[in-house]
Amino acid sequence: MRQFGEHLRTLRKARSLSQNELAERAGVNEKYLGEIERGVGNPSLEVLMRLAKAMDIDAATVVGDDLVLMARTELLSVAQRQLEALGDAELRTVIRSLRLGVTRTR
Repeated sequence: MRQFGEHLRTLRKARSLSQNELAERAGVNEKYLGEIERGVGNPSLEVLMRLAKAMDIDAATVVGDDLVLMARTELLSVAQRQLEALGDAELRTVIRSLRLGVTRTR
């Protein structure tokens, strides 16, 4: 819970929101939000959804799947391990998909 609370605090601060502002937007008590950020409070799914909506982000980002929390070097390391485990045909498919994604974002 402590890691989740730190993640939530980071998300809140990245959006330049005070605890009071986020609590008000999400309809939760400011003290309760502080407890969540300290890893003491245990938010329900409903509260997580309201926090996500209040910060205009998806719930997966709020929950903080491990990819969201990883630094670029960690992400590259995970990607390399995953790619090395693929067969040649699967690797070609992934590379084609990546090229297509890069083309679409330009």
